[in-house]
Amino acid sequence: MYNMNRRTSFLTVRLPQQTHTEFRIKAERYGGVSEVLRELVSAFIDNRLTVTPPVTPQKESLYDHRK
Repeated sequence: MYNMNRRTSFLTVRLPQQTHTEFRIKAERYGGVSEVLRELVSAFIDNRLTVTPPVTPQKESLYDHRK
């Protein structure tokens, strides 16, 4: 699990303003943006994250479960 005393790196991503705003609003219900992003990254690493493909996928490689 994530150790709060070891914060040494940053992740940055560009998003459309609307997506950014919606994420910030929703993330506040779950402890804030940083908490949600930390948990998403940790879940991704631990293979606990499942992403359901959109109807018209734009990033096929994200949804290809073959390893």
